[in-house]
Amino acid sequence: MTIEIQTLEDKILEIFRSVTQVPSLTADDDFFNSGGDSLLAVEAGFQISQIIDQEVDPMVIFVFTTASACAVAVSEQYLTA
Repeated sequence: MTIEIQTLEDKILEIFRSVTQVPSLTADDDFFNSGGDSLLAVEAGFQISQIIDQEVDPMVIFVFTTASACAVAVSEQYLTA
């Protein structure tokens, strides 16, 4: 699957905003400092998995806590051939 990094970042940001219920969240805001917790990280990971059609380990969100960093990590770990 090919998806541009900016498109992936936008989709992950949308997911982060939805699960934290913080519509003002930016791509550089920390998921956990914005109301995210372990259960929401699992939900976000599940939703990211649906976007890229591959199972994403929610630990990605624990390590890469912004939508911007998470998009790069997901792209590198799951979308590169």
